[in-house]
Amino acid sequence: MTVKSTQRHAAAAVSILALSLMGAPASGQTRPAEPPQRGGQPKQDTPYILIATFRSNDRVLGVQAADEVRKRVASEHSAQELFVVTKHNINTTLEASGYRADSALNASDLMELSKQLHGEYVLDAAVSKSGTTVHIEPRIMLRTGVVTLSQPLPNIDGKDAGDAAKGVERAITEFLKGVPAYRLCVQDLRAQKFDAAVKDAQTGIQLYPNSSLSRLCLLQAYTGLKSPPDSVISVANAILAIEPTSMIALQNLADSYRAKGDTTKAIETNLRIYRADPSNTAIATSIVDELARSGAPDKALPIIDSLLKDNPGDPGIMKTKWLLQLKGKQYKQALVTGEELTKLDTAFANVDYFSRSIGAAQSDSNTAAVQQLAAKASQKFPKEASFANLLAQSYYKAGQLQPALQAARRASEIDPKSPSPWLFILAIQNQLNQPDSMLASAQKAIAAGVPKDSLGASLLAVAGPALKKAQDSKLREDWEAALKASQTVDAIVPSAQSKFYIGVAAFSIGADAVAKIQTLAKGKKDDQAKACLEVKAAEDAFATSLIAMPAGAAYDKATAGTIMGGVGQYSEYVTQVKTALKCK
Repeated sequence: MTVKSTQRHAAAAVSILALSLMGAPASGQTRPAEPPQRGGQPKQDTPYILIATFRSNDRVLGVQAADEVRKRVASEHSAQELFVVTKHNINTTLEASGYRADSALNASDLMELSKQLHGEYVLDAAVSKSGTTVHIEPRIMLRTGVVTLSQPLPNIDGKDAGDAAKGVERAITEFLKGVPAYRLCVQDLRAQKFDAAVKDAQTGIQLYPNSSLSRLCLLQAYTGLKSPPDSVISVANAILAIEPTSMIALQNLADSYRAKGDTTKAIETNLRIYRADPSNTAIATSIVDELARSGAPDKALPIIDSLLKDNPGDPGIMKTKWLLQLKGKQYKQALVTGEELTKLDTAFANVDYFSRSIGAAQSDSNTAAVQQLAAKASQKFPKEASFANLLAQSYYKAGQLQPALQAARRASEIDPKSPSPWLFILAIQNQLNQPDSMLASAQKAIAAGVPKDSLGASLLAVAGPALKKAQDSKLREDWEAALKASQTVDAIVPSAQSKFYIGVAAFSIGADAVAKIQTLAKGKKDDQAKACLEVKAAEDAFATSLIAMPAGAAYDKATAGTIMGGVGQYSEYVTQVKTALKCK
C-alpha cells in the first residue's frame, strides 16, 4: 500500500498486506492476542470502521486513546453490525509499508489505509491532555465515489482515556443512526430522484440532528431541483455551522450569493474557500478572477502573492497582479510589477502596457516615471503619436521646454492633422516668448488640416499678453503691437474675443491720436501738419474699431458699448479739427 506516499515500497506492501489479512504477523515479534469482537464474523455487507493511532503531541497518549476507543466500540457493537478493524491488522499493514505501528497518519493516508483494510468509516481524531482531563476532537471520514467526506463529532472530555472513549463511542453510535437515510439519499441522487433525495436527507437529519452528511446530500438535491438561492444558502450555512471548512458547502454558498447578486457575501465566501485550501492553485486563481471582477482587488492581491511563492516568475500570475494593482490604484506597486513583467516577458512591453503604466505614473504624480516610460515607448513605437505627445507633456511639466518642443514637433509629424501636438507647440512657444513662431506654427497646423477653432484659444495667448502690456504702459507703440497681434490671430482664427481685442487696441490708438491732435492743433504750421497726420491716424483707428467691435460685443457687451460710444464722440471732434486745419 502507499499510506505515506507513492515512494513507500508499494510492491512489498501488497505482499505483506496479504499476510496481514490472513492474520500472520509482519515481524518476528508476537503481539498480545485481541479478544474477538462479539457476534462472530462480519457479514458480507457489514461496514468496517478503522480506528488508528490518534494525532497527539504525546505519542503514547495517541496510541492509548485510540486503543480505548477501539475497544469501546468493539464491545458496544456486534461484529455483524459494525466491524472494528483489529489493531493487529492495522499495525501489520503499517509496518509492511515502512511505518512504525504507532504512527499517527494524516487524513489522506488514513483513507488509503482504510481502503487496504476494507474500512468504510475512518475515525480521525486529535487527543491532548491538560491536567487530569483528556480531550478528544473526533470526526468520521468516509469515501463517496472519489470524494472523501467528513462528519465532525462532538468534542469529548474525560478524566482519562477510557472515560473519554465512552463519549466518543456514544457519538459514533449517534452518527450511525442517520447513516441508512443518508445512504438512501445518495442512491436517489445518483438516480436523479431529487424529490426523494430531499425526503431521505430530511429523515437523516431527524435521526441525527448534527448530520453534515445528510445536509450535504440535501444541498445537492436542492441543486438538482434548481431550488431558489435562499434555500441553498440556508442548507450551506447549516453545514458550515457543523463543518466550517466544507468545500462543497462553501462553493454552493458562493454560487448562490452570486446568483442573488450579493457581491459582498460572494467575495467573503470565496475568501473562506481560499483559507480552507490555500494550496489549491486552480481554486486560488478562480477566486482571484472572481474578486477582480467583483471590484475587490485589495482582497485578491494577498492570494496572488501566495501563488507567486509557489510559482515564482510566472508571467500569467504576475500580469494578474499588475492588473489588480492598477485596478486597486496601487500605482507605485504596479509600476514595479510592470517593470518586472517586461523583464520576464519582453513581448509584454506593448502599447497597452506603456499606456497603462504611463497612466499609473501620472496618477501617482511621478513625473520622472512618466518621462522615462514615454521616452521608451516613443522609441519603441515611433509611429505612435500619443507617446510623443506624452513625452512632450512630461518635459513641459518638468520645465524642459526645448525637449518638450522637439517631442511635440515629432508628434505633429506622426499625425499632422491632430490638434494635440500643435497645441503643445503653441503653448511651449508662448512660454518661450516666441509670438512670431506661434503664428507661423498655427499657419502650418491649419495648412496640415487642423481645424481652426481648435487653435483659437492658444493663439489668443499671443494677443492677450500684448494687450495687457499696452494697458499697463499706455504707450502707443504697445497698442500698435497689440493691434497687430490681434489682427494676425483674427486672420488665422477669427473669434469674438479676437475682434474685441482689435476694437480695444484700435480705439486706444485713436484716443492717443486725439490727445496729440489737441496739443498740435494749437501750435505752428509744422505742428498743424503733424496734427493732420494724427487726424488721419485717428480716423483709421476708429474705423477699424467700429468694424471689429460689433462682433467683439459678444465677448464683452458692456465694454464694447462704451468704446463705440467713445468713438462717436471722438470722431466728431476729429472731423471738426480736420475741417479747421483743412487736412486732406
